[in-house]
Amino acid sequence: MRTVIDLMKGWAGKPSHPPLTDASIGAYTVGVVMLVLGALGVEKEQMAHGSLLAISGGLILALPTALTGFLDWLDIPPGGPRKTIATTHLLVMLTATLTFAGTWLAQRPRYVHGEVRTLAWILGLAAEGLLTVGGYLGGSLVFVFGVRVLKREDASVIQAVVPGRIEDTTENPQGVGR
Repeated sequence: MRTVIDLMKGWAGKPSHPPLTDASIGAYTVGVVMLVLGALGVEKEQMAHGSLLAISGGLILALPTALTGFLDWLDIPPGGPRKTIATTHLLVMLTATLTFAGTWLAQRPRYVHGEVRTLAWILGLAAEGLLTVGGYLGGSLVFVFGVRVLKREDASVIQAVVPGRIEDTTENPQGVGR
């Protein structure tokens, strides 16, 4: 039986962290684009409201995203480039999240008035830059080091697409899914 932590981490070949990052990055990016468009005079009131709602969504998703990422971080052996990059990724993404929280705080008073605050879009762009660096580092963990990736060319279609149907080769040396 899987533990709660195992369920939070996802399955072999189907980790929980990546789709959560996609959702939070998408919400943050939409929010920042709305801040910039509103600052440029495009539908100011709608952009002021929409940006705060989108950034709120990103901040709500930040907790499960960070938690699943932290659980993955705990599984990386200490020392070596993978742990160094993972730790840097963690710190950059934490800084980005705090900067998005600052963006939210800066924009919140203007939500009522339907205006985009200058400090909000500047912080939003800074946070988006941090998000880009953090995402790049996270991508390096996956695409260079293969963290949480199963390279299983022998997997059937069902094993490849259905969560829990294939196990990590370190847990199941024969590579047979359940």
